[in-house]
Amino acid sequence: MFNKSLLAISLLALSGAAFSAPVANLKVTGTITPPTCTINGQAEDTFTYNFDLSPGIFPLSGNLTLDGKSQNIEVVCDATTYLTFTSTDERAGTELTTGNNNFGLGTDGTDKIGFYTISMENATVKENSDATATKVGVVSGTNYATSALVNKTLPLGWATSKTQLAAGQIFAADFVVTPTINSVMKASSGDAQLDGFTVLTFAFGL
Repeated sequence: MFNKSLLAISLLALSGAAFSAPVANLKVTGTITPPTCTINGQAEDTFTYNFDLSPGIFPLSGNLTLDGKSQNIEVVCDATTYLTFTSTDERAGTELTTGNNNFGLGTDGTDKIGFYTISMENATVKENSDATATKVGVVSGTNYATSALVNKTLPLGWATSKTQLAAGQIFAADFVVTPTINSVMKASSGDAQLDGFTVLTFAFGL
């Protein structure tokens, strides 16, 4: 009886050694690379809005608001992404009327020339270069609409709702600039010039 017990113990020990499980290690590697995007085919582009005016078009009293001018901006990326942008007013402090939507037009040395607004309209997104453009909305902060005034304190972006940015590779929109000119410019001797300059900085999301 004693010998049988020893034999049983010995067999169990051998059995445990023979069936030990192998080990596999899983290693996960990779990099996150942001897309490469261009603006109208270039890494950086300047869009000029030219307004020529004369004293005769000013109203009898008050400031002059000009008709807006529109230019289409297209951002093309080499991978699917989300797109937003922020704005920086390089003439900040020269706005005739201060406000988050008002951008400065410079001064004539004595008086502020005026201010202008920028409206983002007709936003579209394409999944790729072969796809049909899909009309989307514009999100600004927590607001979502078919168009929006560019706000110096908030990012704006292409979106399908107030909580969902639109994904794609090609983003386009019309940017409409509408200046308001200080009424005192009616008496300008001709040396006053509109000098607005705003930088739009785009950001991408995977």
